Amino acid sequence: MKILDSNKITTQSLSSGTQFSADYSVDNISDDNPRKCFMANSSSATISVTLASGMSAIFISGVMADSLTLNISDTDNSLSIIDVLDINNYSTNKWINKNNDAKQKPNLQPYTRGTFSGTVLTSPITTNTTLSDYLTGGPDTLVLEANLTLGDGGEDLVILELGLSDSDDTIENDWDGSALGAGTATLTLESSTDQKGSPVEGNAIHQWDQSSGATGRFEDSSGNAINIFNFSNIHVGSIITIGGSDYQVSQIVGDGTGAADITLSGSVADATITSVKNPVRIGIFQASSVIEIENPQVGISKALQDFSIRKPLKNGGYQETQKNVIQIFTCNLIVSISQANNIIDFYHAYRSKPFPIQILNDLASDQSEAFNFSGFFYMIDAPEMVSANHSGSYQNMTFNIREVV
Repeated sequence: MKILDSNKITTQSLSSGTQFSADYSVDNISDDNPRKCFMANSSSATISVTLASGMSAIFISGVMADSLTLNISDTDNSLSIIDVLDINNYSTNKWINKNNDAKQKPNLQPYTRGTFSGTVLTSPITTNTTLSDYLTGGPDTLVLEANLTLGDGGEDLVILELGLSDSDDTIENDWDGSALGAGTATLTLESSTDQKGSPVEGNAIHQWDQSSGATGRFEDSSGNAINIFNFSNIHVGSIITIGGSDYQVSQIVGDGTGAADITLSGSVADATITSVKNPVRIGIFQASSVIEIENPQVGISKALQDFSIRKPLKNGGYQETQKNVIQIFTCNLIVSISQANNIIDFYHAYRSKPFPIQILNDLASDQSEAFNFSGFFYMIDAPEMVSANHSGSYQNMTFNIREVV
């Protein structure tokens, strides 16, 4: 178990892109409310942060983007890592998009300083070689007597660093090393997938029907109004490409079917819509020190709480409105007295304040612990501890945590 307890980000700014409006400032990434997010006014943006020393992990939540690229460097740029972060949705089913604030899973990743553990090439290269790992080392001079291919045709980043040996320090994506020193990090978010032909219900979006100025509505190819609730892939901030220019949805009134229910960021006449992309946004970005605790015992409880509205009718009918789903964990641990005291001290400080946590770690890779057992939680009540032996050197601890989305 890993608890992120002290955010090491001291400043944040935009190094590319601008905010959608003052309500969507980049400063929102340090807030405890994932819905109070940063949102860009374009299909890509880069957030730059300054890091104090002591960071061992990053946590990202409340993301809407098709790609995320993280770059971490120490102050003198002697150590760095570029990581293309995975995007994991809770489901591939189209209904995940219906009235849901949490489509993409949060992501908690370790970044520590340690000795380079990857492959180191030797010179000369005498057989055809393909590199697919993120980082490969090699001597200062690498003589090629055969083909050397970087990348296997996929989208993953592949770097060959000459002068990097297995005795050099690097920033590693694991928990094995030590905390990083002071430095900087950038997070680049990009939205690229066209959503206009991906309705949850109803028809695809085909055209813009202007009412006046920047107001109007979206229509299908037959001129029928698009119901935004049913379509479910249109949001405030969605990027609409018309005639080679990008506009953003700045307001939606009701279900969007009225003649002037949609307001764009600029005036545009009736026209065919080229693409509809999701807005670029992120709720929480933390880079923190870590409290390490033993994994919970076998029998850890994970429950889901669904806030959807269900209304059985007297005639046997049924009405429903889909809402958010959160996770609740009940954790039972046997830990040393020092780890128990760390949890108690942490609770004294945080109390009702939410925090990033990875409930289980060191699992098999197919368990995807960074996504499936991580999130932004708060303790429902104070942890309880009972001595597990006569000396009190080990404690049974129980606490319950509830997710915030």
